[in-house]
Amino acid sequence: MTAVPQTAPASAGAVFLSELMFPSTPRCLALAAEFRIAELLIEGPLPAAELAERAGVAAGPLAKVLALLAEDGVFEETEPGVFANTELSELLRPGVPGSMDAMARMVGAEWLWSSWGALDHSLETGRPGFEKVHGTALWPWLQRNPAAAATFNQAMTDFTDALADALVAAYPDFARAGTVCDLGGGQGTYLAAILNAYEAVGRGVLADLPSVIEQARTQPDVAKLAEQGRLEFQPVDFFAGVPAGIGAYVTKQVWHSWPDEALVRLLRRCREASPGARFVAAELVHRAGVPRFVKNFDLVMLVTMSGEVRTEAQFAEVFRRGGYRLNRVVPTGTAFSLLEAVPDPDPLG
Repeated sequence: MTAVPQTAPASAGAVFLSELMFPSTPRCLALAAEFRIAELLIEGPLPAAELAERAGVAAGPLAKVLALLAEDGVFEETEPGVFANTELSELLRPGVPGSMDAMARMVGAEWLWSSWGALDHSLETGRPGFEKVHGTALWPWLQRNPAAAATFNQAMTDFTDALADALVAAYPDFARAGTVCDLGGGQGTYLAAILNAYEAVGRGVLADLPSVIEQARTQPDVAKLAEQGRLEFQPVDFFAGVPAGIGAYVTKQVWHSWPDEALVRLLRRCREASPGARFVAAELVHRAGVPRFVKNFDLVMLVTMSGEVRTEAQFAEVFRRGGYRLNRVVPTGTAFSLLEAVPDPDPLG
C-alpha cells in the first residue's frame, strides 16, 4: 500500500470545510456596529489608521476585521488598508431604512456569544445553553439587564421594520378585523404598520409586559396613533390574560419562543375573551427547502430558550388544541408566513 505524501495538496472538500470553521464573521459584524464604523465612513473612504483613531481602536486589528467583512461585501477595501461603505455596511447604521445595527450588536453580545459556547449542553440535554451559562431563563434575565433588553427590543423592532410592509400587504383581510390586538407586540412597529395600511381597522391594542410598553410609548409612529385614539396600550402578561372585544389577534415572532402547552393556554384565553376572533401568526415555518436563515434561527431558539421553528402540521395541532382551525398559510415574499386560524365551531369534536 502506497502512503499519501504529506505534501499532497488539501482536497477541495477540506478547503471548503475549513472555511466553515471560523466563528469570526458575526463577531466582526457586531464590533463594526458597536464602534460605529459605517457612520465614520459616511463621508467616504478612510485609511485604517485614521478610521481606527476616530473609533478609538487599534489600527492593525481594525484592518483585519474590515478586510474579513469585505470578503462578503460588508465594507469595501478600495485600496490596500483603505475602507469604504457598501450597501450592506450602510445597514449597520442606526436609524436608516432596514437598519440591522441593533441586530448586529445583539448577535455579538456576550450573553448570546457565551450561550453558543454551551451548544453542547443543548445538544446533550435539550435545554438552553443560556440557562447553563447564566443560571436563569432568558426572559427574566433580560428584565434584570435593561441595557441588553433595550438592544434586544430594538433589534426586534428593526427586524420588524424591514419586514412589516411585506407582511401587512400580504394579508388585506386585516381590514375586516375592526380591532386588532398584537400579543407580545414589543415596541408596536408591526401593529402600527397594520393600522397605517388599513384605515378600516379602527382600533389597535398593543399587549406586552409593562417594561416593554413603556419603550413602545416612545416610538414616534406608535405615539402618533395613540394620540389619534387608534392605538391603546395593555401592559399585561398575555399568558395571564388577554384583551377582549377583538376582531383579530396577531403575533409576530412569538411562537418559536414557547412550548406547545403555553401556546395552547394562550389560544384558549383568546377564545374565551373574543370567541369570534381570528388568530393570525406571522412566523417562520419549517419545511423542505427553507433558506439557511431559518435553520440558523432554529438553532438560536435551541441555545437561548429551547424554542423551535415549527412545521405547518405542528402549528395546526397547536391551533387545534387551543380551539382553532388552521385555515390557510399565506406567503409573504419573505422568510415568514402568515398562519390564519379561525375559531373551531366544535373544538371538542
